[in-house]
Amino acid sequence: MSDLFKNSILIKNVQRNKDKRGEILSLVNTGVQNVSIIKCNKNSIRSNHYHLKDWHYMYVLNGKINYFYKKINSSIVNYKIIKQGDNIFTPPKEIHATHFPIKTTLIVCSKNKRNKSNYEKDTVRVDFINKNNLKKFLSM
Repeated sequence: MSDLFKNSILIKNVQRNKDKRGEILSLVNTGVQNVSIIKCNKNSIRSNHYHLKDWHYMYVLNGKINYFYKKINSSIVNYKIIKQGDNIFTPPKEIHATHFPIKTTLIVCSKNKRNKSNYEKDTVRVDFINKNNLKKFLSM
């Protein structure tokens, strides 16, 4: 597995073409089996899990994410603000949680198919970020 697939990282989107007709921006340049649009309401919390083998890219069409992540057996919590136009990669076996301070729309590209059966087999839910500890983690 390459280093790319070991840590949450911001991905540099590639401007492939730009001319008088418009532009083409490449978000993901690797094989995926699912592309989803996810709409998130203001002050909602999602994720709070990790994947055994799956990974995904999250591209923010509009809005903002407070993105928290850590290694499974670590107490060190990392925090990034993901803004409109940012693309973050989430690897397998890394706990992640997302808080949306404003209404946000994402494009999510995943390695695996995202039907309920496949998703549940590969997802381990954890109590990571919640309404009770959010303020503490936002002050990091």
